[in-house]
This record gives sequence, structure tokens and C-alpha cells, in this order.
Amino acid sequence: MASKSAAPGSDERTPLPPLIHGRARLMLLSELMRNPGGRTFTELKRAVGLTDGTLSVHLQKLEAGGLVEIRKEFVGRKPRTLARMTRGGRRAFEAYVEDLRGIVPGL
Repeated sequence: MASKSAAPGSDERTPLPPLIHGRARLMLLSELMRNPGGRTFTELKRAVGLTDGTLSVHLQKLEAGGLVEIRKEFVGRKPRTLARMTRGGRRAFEAYVEDLRGIVPGL
């Protein structure tokens, strides 16, 4: 998932992974990285400021990409959706941040 230079001394780079690089997904993954135990749908919605539908779509894409796991359960009689980074998701996010450091001076 990491983007690397095409050749030493070359200015060509593979693009940053779009699954992570989109603003909403980057914010979601950043929030989940700060909370290793996961965040509920409601907590993510508040933290990132997305609508229910938009948040749901982004979480589905992140889950399909193997970056996030989604667990649905009931607490009492209320449904609760918990999202948590997978091990592979953490590695991919760390590689993404490392790639940004190589692109943006001073990060």
C-alpha cells in the first residue's frame, strides 16, 4: 500500500492509496488510530462530522479494503456498531503517514 518513488532520483511517484487518502476516510482512520479499542458509530459521527449515510458508506469501503473491522451488537435492546482498525489497517495507515513524510517536508 505504500507509495514509493518509481526510480532513484525520479520525480515520478505512485499515487497515495485513494482508500486512505480521501479526506473523510483519512479523518476516520485518524480517529480510529487514536482509539485502538474502537469507536462507536455515534462517536465517529460526532468526531468526524459526517451524516449517517456518508459515514456508513465510508466505513463499508474501509471494511471491504481490510483496514477496519465492523462489529454490530446489541447493548440492552439498542443496536451498537463498533468500528476498529485491523492490524493490516494500522500498518497501511503507518505506511501512508511515512509516505506523506517523504512528500511533505517538515512532517
